[in-house]
Amino acid sequence: MATALRNPEISIVPIADINLASLEKLFDEECAEWLNLLKWDYKGASTLIRDVARQRQLSGFAAMRGSTALGFAYYVIEGWRCSIGDIYVSKRWRRLGLDRELAKAILDQLDLFRRLRRIESQYVGLENNEADTMFQSRGFERLERSYMIADLRSTIPTTVRTDLPDISIRQWQPGDFDQAAKVIHRSYRGKHDSRINSQYQNLQGCAELLTILTDHFWCGDFLPQMSLVAARSSGALAGVLIASRVAPGVGHLGQISVHPGQQGRGIGRRMIEKALHQYGLEGYESVSLAVTTANANAFHLYQSCGFRTAHTFPVFYREKK
Repeated sequence: MATALRNPEISIVPIADINLASLEKLFDEECAEWLNLLKWDYKGASTLIRDVARQRQLSGFAAMRGSTALGFAYYVIEGWRCSIGDIYVSKRWRRLGLDRELAKAILDQLDLFRRLRRIESQYVGLENNEADTMFQSRGFERLERSYMIADLRSTIPTTVRTDLPDISIRQWQPGDFDQAAKVIHRSYRGKHDSRINSQYQNLQGCAELLTILTDHFWCGDFLPQMSLVAARSSGALAGVLIASRVAPGVGHLGQISVHPGQQGRGIGRRMIEKALHQYGLEGYESVSLAVTTANANAFHLYQSCGFRTAHTFPVFYREKK
């Protein structure tokens, strides 16, 4: 299948039908843009995606001008759920509608899979304004995410507060996994993020997400020595913070959750302050995180802890009733 654009020299074709060597420059360009804008070394994840593409197992499309790839998009189907992994267009070819046509090609393809009940798009988009419009025109719900960065050279906490009765903030231990998954599940129940990501809607999904954070490199290299839990004297967890390294000198907080019964006590703030303090002591220059902007309490908390928005991007979901 090839989809013609207004520019007859450009077409949208399945990734499986192209010379994959033409995608290498695009992958390299995306990695450079992530490092420059987000301070994130994306090479590890990009290498995995390239390997899947070389095996002809990457489902998606590419925007081609002759033998040159100008953009690509791919998706992953797991049972009844599909996740759109990325839509990326080379910077010099943006604002020409290529992102819209790549999104359209994927959505047209997914409409053929009758078993799909849910489609999610959570990738960090870069100037995909027309794809944004396409998703909304096809009935997707839209929310916005903020990618925030704290510059530790100016915001590192000089002291760490631990003055909470019945709560001790300590380093992550492997035995914390099951309780941490439960805290994450409870903290997202009925929240915006559970609408965006269906895995937050059940305990098994939260355990899968926690496994990704602690055992895979999609969210950086897991740092157990930087990760924290807030434990009650009974041993029950009241909060969890998962920390990672995403580039030399750059940390990332992939998960910050406080049990709803313990929220409003300053637990989240104290975990963040302690994590930033530890990163600073280790010589890190900055720490990042991502938050759904509609989660106003969390957004303002992160701002008050020194995080500033570096990039905003839309996320989408559509579910069959």
